[in-house]
Amino acid sequence: MQQCQFCDTTIDHAAAEQSAAATSRVSAAVSDASYLKIMAWSVLTFFVVMFIPLLGLVGVVGLLFVSYALPVMCIRWWVRYGSIKTADTDFPNARGTAIIVTILAAANLLRDVGTRVFQYTR
Repeated sequence: MQQCQFCDTTIDHAAAEQSAAATSRVSAAVSDASYLKIMAWSVLTFFVVMFIPLLGLVGVVGLLFVSYALPVMCIRWWVRYGSIKTADTDFPNARGTAIIVTILAAANLLRDVGTRVFQYTR
């Protein structure tokens, strides 16, 4: 289209493509932040499942996987989307989610590493 069908304004295709790419990137950031939140809540779920008879191994394996996958996913989020500057109203919530989940994942990882170091020094 060369003109808007509603107001007959000329459309700048380069600006429209740039705007669409920016909107797509922000949407991906919000979606990935939602996945981070889901992964963080799954830690609690796997912890509870560890104490259910016959499902304990599933809980242990899931907790172990998420404990190491979550920090990797947080780093991935910050590398891809940490530098976005936008006026989109959903992005500050996504950034806040990423901050909280990153802090929790880092604390969990540091606790795990600290426990292992303490075991080897005894």
